[in-house]
Amino acid sequence: MMDQQRLQALATELEQLLARLTPADGEVADLRSALAPLLAQVAAGAVSAPLAWGEIPGARYFNEGGLRRYPELEQTFARFRIEATGGESPALRKLRGEL
Repeated sequence: MMDQQRLQALATELEQLLARLTPADGEVADLRSALAPLLAQVAAGAVSAPLAWGEIPGARYFNEGGLRRYPELEQTFARFRIEATGGESPALRKLRGEL
């Protein structure tokens, strides 16, 4: 079962960061537009089952685009994406513990 409160909190954090960075960067604005429908669904509590990794738009802006220059945005997006796909797996928790 998904942690709705955590997912909504992460979605809010991501939206606020996107809103802050959008005026200065068109690529951030594009990412914000791509994520807007999903963030709205999360805010409305309409995402109750984990999404597939590929169902969450935006990764290409970090992989192929220039958004890696915003480490805070990349980390916030990653936390949101992990939670939206069902949260941290036991393997990921173990890996984090070893780092």
